[in-house]
Amino acid sequence: MKGFSIQMDKPYRLPQVRAGQMLCWIALVLLGLNMMGCSLLLKSQSPELPAVSPESNMKEQQEIERMQKLLVEKEAEKEAQQQEIERLQKILVEKEAQIRVQQARQQDQAKTLQETSSQAVHAQVKLRRLATRPAAASTIAEAEVAMENLKSSPFTESEQVVQSQAQRLLSAAAASYAEDNHVAAMEYAAYARGLIDMIKNNRAFKTSDSRRVTTPFEVPIPLRAATNSNLRQNPALSAAVLSVAKKDSLMTAEAYQGDWLRIQTADGQSGWVLNTLVEAQVGK
Repeated sequence: MKGFSIQMDKPYRLPQVRAGQMLCWIALVLLGLNMMGCSLLLKSQSPELPAVSPESNMKEQQEIERMQKLLVEKEAEKEAQQQEIERLQKILVEKEAQIRVQQARQQDQAKTLQETSSQAVHAQVKLRRLATRPAAASTIAEAEVAMENLKSSPFTESEQVVQSQAQRLLSAAAASYAEDNHVAAMEYAAYARGLIDMIKNNRAFKTSDSRRVTTPFEVPIPLRAATNSNLRQNPALSAAVLSVAKKDSLMTAEAYQGDWLRIQTADGQSGWVLNTLVEAQVGK
């Protein structure tokens, strides 16, 4: 019976042992699969960064340097523009100051000429009122003496033009005196004296350090245009041309500055002309 029981127990133990081994193998396989899954998950979550090549680093450095250089150039350009703006602003301020000074000077000259014109009218009225034969003779004689004094020094080309016109007026004064036209004689002599004084004063100015100013004639001098003449805003060739006085058009010289005459035309325009472009008006 014992032998039979032994034979009967063996078939039952073998399957139990194999089942336990199978469970161990299954546990090991599951553990391995779990570890493989974790490894794959870690690899997917933390990918490796690609390696940066030396050429890429060099290009990036060159781009940075280029941008820095461009920035420096822009800053320099901005600074240069700012300096140019400041320079132009300074010029503008200076020009505005010059314009204000010039406007003030022109206003002063206009005021002076207006006063001079009024004084000249009074002087002419007085001249005519005092026009007697002795007064006319005295006025002509004084002008002739002043002319002789001018001849002690050689005339410049511009002075020669003015001197010839003064001489022409003196001749007209003498002719009027001979005709007992004492008013005309004194007027012509006064006109001649004005031109003589112009030469005298211009000579004195050239030998001094004083600033050239506008000098009024004591008596306005009747003139006519010797040729078509530009009437300028100021006594300078660079001054703006206001109008053109046609040849033989009548005008009156009220003042002078150097070789320039401040004149007023018959139609009321005022401006400056060179003394070489006009001539004394003698007769009617």
